[in-house]
Amino acid sequence: MKRTTHGWSAALIAAALTFACKPPKPAEPPEVTTPVTQEPVEEGPVWPDEPFRAQQPAPGPIAQLQLPAIKTFTMDNGIEVFLVSEETLPTVYMTLEFDVGEVDDPANRAGLHSLCTDLIDEGTKRLEKIAFEEAQADHAIELWANSGRETSTFGLRALKGQLEPGLDLFVEMLREPGLRQKDLDRLRDRRKASLAQTRGNPASIPWRVYPTLIWGQTHPYGQVDTEKTLDGIKLADCKKVAGKFKPEGARLFVVGMITEDEIKAALGPRLDKWKGKAPKAKAIPAAKPRGGTIFLVDVPGAAQSVISIGHPGPSRKAPDYEATYLMAQILGGSFSSRINMNLREDKGYAYGGRGGISYYRGGSYFSAGASVRTDATGASVRELAKEIAGMRAGPPTAEEIQREQAGAIAALPATFSTPTRTLFAYKWLDFYGLGLDWYQGYTKRIGEVTPAAVQEAAKQHLQERDFVVLVVGDAATVQADLQAIADEKLFGDGGLALLDADGQPVKAGATKAAAKPIAGKEGGGLKPPVPRPQPPG
Repeated sequence: MKRTTHGWSAALIAAALTFACKPPKPAEPPEVTTPVTQEPVEEGPVWPDEPFRAQQPAPGPIAQLQLPAIKTFTMDNGIEVFLVSEETLPTVYMTLEFDVGEVDDPANRAGLHSLCTDLIDEGTKRLEKIAFEEAQADHAIELWANSGRETSTFGLRALKGQLEPGLDLFVEMLREPGLRQKDLDRLRDRRKASLAQTRGNPASIPWRVYPTLIWGQTHPYGQVDTEKTLDGIKLADCKKVAGKFKPEGARLFVVGMITEDEIKAALGPRLDKWKGKAPKAKAIPAAKPRGGTIFLVDVPGAAQSVISIGHPGPSRKAPDYEATYLMAQILGGSFSSRINMNLREDKGYAYGGRGGISYYRGGSYFSAGASVRTDATGASVRELAKEIAGMRAGPPTAEEIQREQAGAIAALPATFSTPTRTLFAYKWLDFYGLGLDWYQGYTKRIGEVTPAAVQEAAKQHLQERDFVVLVVGDAATVQADLQAIADEKLFGDGGLALLDADGQPVKAGATKAAAKPIAGKEGGGLKPPVPRPQPPG
């Protein structure tokens, strides 16, 4: 019996092994189907002048805008707080602002406040640069410090749940910056490299040179930093800059998921020993423009010329701001503006042309311009002059003013669409000395502007002559045309002057180019420093 059982077992095992080792049956090939083709449908031509294309489709209704409520209060140490509490996202965004910036730079150390404030967020006494950045990354927070033209700002962006460690690092950066020589040297070298790049980029030169021509070389708004002025900045200077930041009179703007009580509880203990008065805004003198002159910066071989034409402008607090805003939009602020339609759509001289007003706390300047084909430089300068004069000569059409009124009203909700935008909206109101309720009634004010008011704004704020004209391009090609325009005194009696890329005069007969284009930077799409009119506020 045992022998029989073993025999059957062996037979079963052998059969199982045979089955297991048997190669699988090959897969059936997929069934091939013949695709069904349709007979091509013959389409008729598309005509751009078909009747239904004559009128742009009407937009949907504009969403009702509920302006965010802003609350103000003062901390015990004198910091003025502007708070917009929002429950949409669990984030907190804040900036601490001081009235000190590039306008306070000594003439022989232009770039001082910008460079030294950049140094502050490179680390603290306790944490060097990499450790400081890692500490921020550990808590998903962002810290920064920078100086602009007229203000210096310390910022913090954090999730609500990480606000406490974020504030610890924020206060440490503010009160105990590292200010290391090696970091200053690195930042200075980076600035110098940026200067070299700017001088070789025709699109960047106007941003550097034009304010100097508008305001004057010795004006606080007109200073230009160079390698020499940057080399003059020492670590001791940066320590003095850091010592200027005191609480009394500083402004803290906060937007996010936080209340007044939470701000006081979080910042009060951290800043209770911080005392002193913050710097006061510098009094800005009147502009001293070099008007009536056409300035030329030579960029040999440039495929395009970058043109800027302008003069000092009105105060941001001027009572006709809304009419001035619409005037600037009609002239050069929107895609359908007169300048863009002329240079781009009609003449084909440029990818686009723009015009507008750039506001400062102590004034503004109007500027119009474009980046145009080199062979169309002279003609483009004349067309820009014609459009500026035309704005003064008569009122805008009903279509123009209605288009820009509708655009301004439709764009207003975007001003408050994010916490960052909301913060900046109120920040600019305070900066310009406007009431925090300025947006109340804005749509009514903009909608009531008449064509006559727009023309009057043009007469008041667009000059007839003594313009400051800057052209950056190939002098060998464009100088003769510009000389002819200067001889006609189209913009004033100043004639034609050659400048280098720092805005300094080039002696007659000098063969050295004012700027050497960097490869790939001399071509299309260059933009002059023509500000798009700023959104309300």
